[in-house]
Amino acid sequence: MDNTNPQFSCIILAGGEGKRVDGRDKGLIDFKGKPLVNHVINTVKSQASEIVISANRNIKEYEAYGYRVVSDSTERYYGPLAGIAAALPFCRNEWVLIIPCDMPFLPVDIIEKLSACIADRDLCIAEVNGRLQLVLLIHKSLLPSIERSLQDNQLRLMQWVKSQQPAICPFSEEHYFKNFNHAVNLSSL
Repeated sequence: MDNTNPQFSCIILAGGEGKRVDGRDKGLIDFKGKPLVNHVINTVKSQASEIVISANRNIKEYEAYGYRVVSDSTERYYGPLAGIAAALPFCRNEWVLIIPCDMPFLPVDIIEKLSACIADRDLCIAEVNGRLQLVLLIHKSLLPSIERSLQDNQLRLMQWVKSQQPAICPFSEEHYFKNFNHAVNLSSL
C-alpha cells in the first residue's frame, strides 16, 4: 500500500445490544468523565479524514459528536459485520479503519501501524498474543463479500475476517486493546 499521503475513513462500531453490560449502550458509558466513544473519537480524529458511527440506538447522542451516524439495515442485531455493511457505503475513502466504541486506549498511530502491515492484501487485522482484535483496516472493495456473508447468515465477524486471508499486524502492547465488555467497574481498565 502506498501510504505517502493516504486518506482513511473510520467506522466506529457502536451498534450492539450491550448484552454483557446489562443492556447499556457501551459507547455512552462514562469512563474518566467522558463516554467511551468520546475517547475513541479523540484517538482517531487526527488519523482519519472522516468518521462514521455505526449505531442502532441513542442516535441523537451520537449525532451530537458531529459525525454521520448510520444504523443497520434491519431492526435485528446481527452484530458488527452488519454494522460494517451498513456504514461502509457512506465512507468516502477506499481504506477504512474499523474499531469498536469501547477501546479507549487505542494507539494514536493505529492506522499507520496497520497500513504498514497490509502489503498486497485488502484487509489487515490487529493481533495481540495470538488473538485477533476487532481492529482492522479494510478496503471498500470487500463490501460485496461482507454482504454475501450476511445473506448466507454467516454473521460472525472473525469467521469472515479469516476467510479473507488477512494480513496480520502484531502488537505486543496488550493494553491498547482493552475494552469494556462486562458490567464491572471501569477503573479496572
